Amino acid sequence: MSQKNKSIQEKTDELSKLVSWFDSEDFSLELALDKFKQAEDLATEIEKDLSTLKNEINIVKQRFDSEN
Repeated sequence: MSQKNKSIQEKTDELSKLVSWFDSEDFSLELALDKFKQAEDLATEIEKDLSTLKNEINIVKQRFDSEN
């Protein structure tokens, strides 16, 4: 499943796993930069998703307010 098809919750769970990796016994300095970049990209994607969701909520709220 591509990142764009995942829910915000799924992306947040994946980000949490990536962050936990840094404190785990599996930590490897050789992989750290790659994992950090993955986490950074995922955090950016989550931020975009949340911004889109916020905009959609605002549109629905405006419609609701204008109908009342």
